[in-house]
Amino acid sequence: MLPSAGNCRGCQARDREIARLQQRLEQLEKDCRRLERRLALIEKDNRRLRTELAETRRQQQRQASPFRRRKLKDRPKKAGRKKGHPANVRPTPPPERVDRIVAVPCRSCPDCNVDLVDPGLVVQHQTDLPPIVPFVTRFDIETGWCPCCRRRVQGRHPEQTSNAIGAAGNTLGPVVLTMAAELKHRLGVPYRKICDFLQTYCDLKVAPATFVRAEQRLAERARPTFNMLLDALRRCHVVHADETGWRVGAVNAWLWVFSNKDITIYAIRTGPGARGHEVPEEILGPDFDGFLIVDGFKAYDVLSCAKGQCNAHLLRRAKEMSETASADEAALLQTLVELLQKAIALAERRDKLTADGYARQVTAIKNSFEDWLTKVRRRRSNSDELWRLFVHMMKHFDEWLRFLDHAEVPPTNNHAERMLRPAVVTRKIGGCNKTLLGALVHSILASLMVTCRQQGQKFLDLARQLWAAEEPKAIPILQPPPPPRPTDSPLNETAAGPTANDPSTTLSC
Repeated sequence: MLPSAGNCRGCQARDREIARLQQRLEQLEKDCRRLERRLALIEKDNRRLRTELAETRRQQQRQASPFRRRKLKDRPKKAGRKKGHPANVRPTPPPERVDRIVAVPCRSCPDCNVDLVDPGLVVQHQTDLPPIVPFVTRFDIETGWCPCCRRRVQGRHPEQTSNAIGAAGNTLGPVVLTMAAELKHRLGVPYRKICDFLQTYCDLKVAPATFVRAEQRLAERARPTFNMLLDALRRCHVVHADETGWRVGAVNAWLWVFSNKDITIYAIRTGPGARGHEVPEEILGPDFDGFLIVDGFKAYDVLSCAKGQCNAHLLRRAKEMSETASADEAALLQTLVELLQKAIALAERRDKLTADGYARQVTAIKNSFEDWLTKVRRRRSNSDELWRLFVHMMKHFDEWLRFLDHAEVPPTNNHAERMLRPAVVTRKIGGCNKTLLGALVHSILASLMVTCRQQGQKFLDLARQLWAAEEPKAIPILQPPPPPRPTDSPLNETAAGPTANDPSTTLSC
């Protein structure tokens, strides 16, 4: 009797072989799908690396590349001011400010040559600069021989900028020298272009070397004032710090900025320790007990003062990592971004909340921050970039959310970056400095110019006092604190501390 179909030994072997082949085919299809996903990730990383390589190569050829946006917004804000905004027009000059009146007749049509009817009169004002002509002053200086000290002396007028006489007795005044220095060190215009501008619009021919020697004399006279600002910075409660690359001739250097809302100090250093902890230790001094706002640079880690980290750098780093991270890591980074944004928004609403309500929200944010770090530490499949971010955040654990506990501490270091941006523009246009003396001059004059602008003062007024002084002297430029409120009690009046006339109050901030 024959076996039923499919029950013979050959059919059973065939069925087993078919099942094995089907299982093998399913396994190969799974491996193929896995390899396709891996290939897609590799191609994505390859495209990213090629793009970064191309960007790096283009940055060497294009100066504007660092200022270009990384990614354009999908729905950018419309250019111009919003509809319904108040008019921003130039005010009409009053009648007493009108210097001349010009009649502009129009009796007939220029095209039809027909007399006009219904005549009228309209008014247009035009404001312009008069011809700028240099003002020349001759100083008749009396000289004489002193029989006591046995040397020849000469008089000096406050408007003089130099004691040079004879062949070097044709000098420039304080206004043009100060204007050139401010154009160079605050606005970044090279001296050759300044000389070309003065000759074009003022008919004043000047050599660039004249301004170079003048700025050195001005910096020497301003050195005590700069030291006074440095001492005032060391007593500030909050200081922002940042640094950028610089050049002194053919030598690599670094330009540092230390600033707050009232004072800005620039420092240029070369050689060993130019970008190390020695610079902030030198500028801030050993007794600095305020808050130093930094961007996570390692040179600040050894400082013993309290520090606040820049959350803008952390947000930017997390967003850039999420672009190439896996799905679970991208979600984790997005949670960190939302947490930091929530903390910054809470700090901005500090005055609108009660003390207890604000404290409860701060505690909740800090707990969420610790939970995020704990979750990252317990993960077994962290990428190298995420792990480096975790180590960096743990290293400065107490410094990220310090702005929630101290109202005077800002959440970002944007102030230092804004103070550093003009120096970056100057570096690109003027080519930094050629000598160490030029770097020192730039540090002193740029610090005074920016500080005067922060104080709402004109650097020209300070420079006039510096030029008029026969010897370098410290000139206070910081606004004194407001005087204490008058009280009826003599005890309160005594306990009010130093008055506005006390020189020590001029340097407090």
